[in-house]
Amino acid sequence: MVRECVALCLLAASAPGCSLILDFDSKLPPDAAIDAVYSQAECDYMEPNDSLADAKDITATDTGPAAICAVEPGAAEDHDFYRFMATGTPATVSIAFMNRTGGDLDLRLYAADGTKIAQSVGFGDGESITCPGTSPACPSLMAAPYILEVLPGVAGAVNTYTISVTQQ
Repeated sequence: MVRECVALCLLAASAPGCSLILDFDSKLPPDAAIDAVYSQAECDYMEPNDSLADAKDITATDTGPAAICAVEPGAAEDHDFYRFMATGTPATVSIAFMNRTGGDLDLRLYAADGTKIAQSVGFGDGESITCPGTSPACPSLMAAPYILEVLPGVAGAVNTYTISVTQQ
């Protein structure tokens, strides 16, 4: 009889002889921890490097992992800047990441004086700029220092990434 009453109560709370009581006073189990997109070590990779002036020197072996991380409300978005020395040969700078909801990242390339040279703004699992190249357009790089910027592809995007600088 109890099984039938429960079934009827679930179908129609007003079934004769049945009542449905919900106990909201019971202690609920705690929520599971939020799955973090990045670790603190990834957020701290080569910090502070949040502006052109604070760009950190990298070589081909400095690959991360790093992260664009959430910031306190009212603070500027997290952007990461890295300086590398071009050898005057064709070069490719890239970042690899798994694009998650809200996790798209972009990549910009600057001359040492801050002049923007190229920008990669796709929606896949990474961004890449090859110089000389056409997609995105990028001229040949002289033997000189250059700066790459990793930034959110959309406002509020956060994600981990690895860096690659290859020269022929």
